[in-house]
Amino acid sequence: MIELLAFIALLIVGWVVLTSLVSFAVTLGAFIFMVLVWIFIGWLAGQLIRGKGYGPIKDGLLGLLGGVIGSIILGIFGLDIGGVFGAIVTGVFGALILIYSVRALSDDKDFPA
Repeated sequence: MIELLAFIALLIVGWVVLTSLVSFAVTLGAFIFMVLVWIFIGWLAGQLIRGKGYGPIKDGLLGLLGGVIGSIILGIFGLDIGGVFGAIVTGVFGALILIYSVRALSDDKDFPA
């Protein structure tokens, strides 16, 4: 009887550990995917403005900030584009606004250089 209870307890612990690992892997995978989307957004904004990207780190930051700015601006107007495609469109829109705004307000016409 004790062996059966120990086996059931081991199965429960194994199940908890396995589901935790799977949940962590899915969350980590989603985060990595979003970082790749941010880099793609920054690269695409760079292609539209100057014909090349700004490098992976600047592309990622530009995509992240562009996504935030684009979401805020589109949210003000009540527009919501769902899914990955919508996130890319929103991010590129925000990144373009960010680049043009900084260029208009400063002497740095190569932002981000």
